[in-house]
Amino acid sequence: MTEKKVVIIGGGVSGLATGIYLLKSGYAVEILEKNSIPGGACVGWERKGCYIDGCIHWLVGTKPGNPYYEFWRETHALEEDTDVFFHDTFSVFDFPDGKKLTVYADIDKFRAELLAFAPEDAKEINKLCRMIKRFRYIEGPVDKPVDMMSLFRLIRIGLTMAGDYYHIAKYSKVDCVEYGKRFKNKYIRYLFANYMAPHYNLMSMLYMLSHVMNKDGGIPIGGSAAMTKRMAAYFESLGGVIRYNSEAERVIVERGRAIGAELCNGIRLYADWVVSTTAAEHCMKKLLRGAYRVKKMDTRWSDARTYPIYTMTIAAYKCDRKLSQEEFPLGLHGMLRSPVTIDREYAGVAIRNYSYDPTLKCPDGSSVLQVQIIGDDDMYYWWKNRKKRGDYKAEKARIAAEIMEKVCERYPSLAGHLETIDVVTPCTYERYLNTRHGSFQGFVHTATGKMLMQKGTVPGLDGFILSGQCIFQSGGLPPAVITGRFAAQRICKADRRPFMGVSRGGELLERLRSAARGKTPVKQ
Repeated sequence: MTEKKVVIIGGGVSGLATGIYLLKSGYAVEILEKNSIPGGACVGWERKGCYIDGCIHWLVGTKPGNPYYEFWRETHALEEDTDVFFHDTFSVFDFPDGKKLTVYADIDKFRAELLAFAPEDAKEINKLCRMIKRFRYIEGPVDKPVDMMSLFRLIRIGLTMAGDYYHIAKYSKVDCVEYGKRFKNKYIRYLFANYMAPHYNLMSMLYMLSHVMNKDGGIPIGGSAAMTKRMAAYFESLGGVIRYNSEAERVIVERGRAIGAELCNGIRLYADWVVSTTAAEHCMKKLLRGAYRVKKMDTRWSDARTYPIYTMTIAAYKCDRKLSQEEFPLGLHGMLRSPVTIDREYAGVAIRNYSYDPTLKCPDGSSVLQVQIIGDDDMYYWWKNRKKRGDYKAEKARIAAEIMEKVCERYPSLAGHLETIDVVTPCTYERYLNTRHGSFQGFVHTATGKMLMQKGTVPGLDGFILSGQCIFQSGGLPPAVITGRFAAQRICKADRRPFMGVSRGGELLERLRSAARGKTPVKQ
């Protein structure tokens, strides 16, 4: 069988996954990565001797028995000896009046916490916990694209997931903020209004909580950078080639077929297939020069109200003493006494303490503390305007100092112990990832928007596949690995070649669902 070549634009999780599956299936694969390291959005870096993790807060698929676990193992994102940290207290909402509401990574503890906080909301609390338990077992088939499944498989899925589809459809049309208004307690209302990014639907929150409370939302020890380095090393061990510092300028197209990619330095690489895992908007408007249209994507880019994005401003600090998880839990949502001003006033911040992982570099017994502020298009345009005005660096310094002042005012034990080591803005994400308005994931899955599941094909263009988190609703690491796998499967099908990355994902899913209904145990 003649060896065919595939060029993949982007060396993030999706690009690496696509490459790994294609190499296993007999293709020659070359990845073009614009940065000096692999990982894309799944990245970590060092400043002043300290490691800063820029991605994983929790990872679906860290529990054996979940189909995503199989994908992470197949691509070596997780290996047999990879340790995983599981939260006990997933998040803590810390209010200025001394009240603390803990989101435990255990459904019974979480229920008890809410009932202790708001016995007047017992009926709604019990209903919420029943929904979380229900969503533990809602996981659609992800071993192959739906359009590649047999009619028999589709019928079987329809019969086994009919009840699940009802709940998915129902809660995807409920806004988190509106849902929170069902509770009398102001602290629980705040939880639902501020846990997810603005405008998220309830289904997304239930899905997250269900996985975390089912011990399937851990964090691989070593962080994001170690995970993608494992994937890159495995890709290269299979014979794949990664070209770092090699940004693609355009996709080369002849007679309606992609035949390669041209780099910014003018080098041209030819191939039988081209896969782009970069941000979809960047790909369609720059790499393909706006010559092709994908209706689902155009609709979302033109309607920012229904399909918003979110981004972040992050200030990272080195603390000259060790911070315990008891003092500052990994996910601490702190209400400040006075707000931080960026494009608007932000009274709440997320504080992340990475001391749970002893492998993350931080010298002299010090700790890294990240303070994150979620924003949207307005935050992006505010920072972009500072770039144009020429005071971008000055504003970064000002905001880092203001955040430090307000956080130390709220937590006096930190005063005099913090040193700014980095500031990440939406412009950072835009520069590093070429993403829309500095987003680090896909479109927010709102109560009014339609779910996005783009096949990856581009009408009128052969030999080309879109992949990556930006073609899947909300994005994130699981969609990245799924779309990478799907891209490889579509190429193999088009070339009539066997797909060799066959996973037990579908089989495991069926056993998992059977166990959920009390039929058979799940073997781990």
